[in-house]
Amino acid sequence: MNPLIEAYKNTKYKVFEPNLIIEIGKLNQELDDLLLKHDSKEWAFVTAYNPYSMVLTNDENKMRHYELKELTTNYVTFNGHGVGEDPEWEPELSLFIIGISKEEASLIGKKFEQNAIVYGELNNSPELLILNEELN
Repeated sequence: MNPLIEAYKNTKYKVFEPNLIIEIGKLNQELDDLLLKHDSKEWAFVTAYNPYSMVLTNDENKMRHYELKELTTNYVTFNGHGVGEDPEWEPELSLFIIGISKEEASLIGKKFEQNAIVYGELNNSPELLILNEELN
C-alpha cells in the first residue's frame, strides 16, 4: 500500500470545539450525536493546506483555509486539524463540515488539490476518500 495513504489512515482528525477525535474505520458515538443535533446524516473533514502534500508557507496555507471557509459558509463547520504519526509533518488546519454530500466534499477537496479527504455518514465508520488517482 502507498505510504501516504497509510499515513492518512493512521492520522487522528481532531475537531477543536466540540472536542472530537475522528479515526478512519472507527465508529464514533459522539460524532453521530453531533450529526443528530444538527439534523444531518453526513459530514466531511477537509483541509486546504499543502496541495498534493507540497508544503506551503503559513501565509499561503492560511489564505487557502480562509477560501475553504468562504466556500462552505452554507454549512455548519468547525475548525480542527489532522495529526499524523510523523512528527516532522505539521498538523494541517482543517474544517469539519456537517451536512455536506460525498460528491460536494470531493469536489472541494479536488479544488484545493488534496490527495484525500475524510467522509462519514451517520452510524457508519469514517472513510478515507482518495481524490488523487496517482495514489491508487
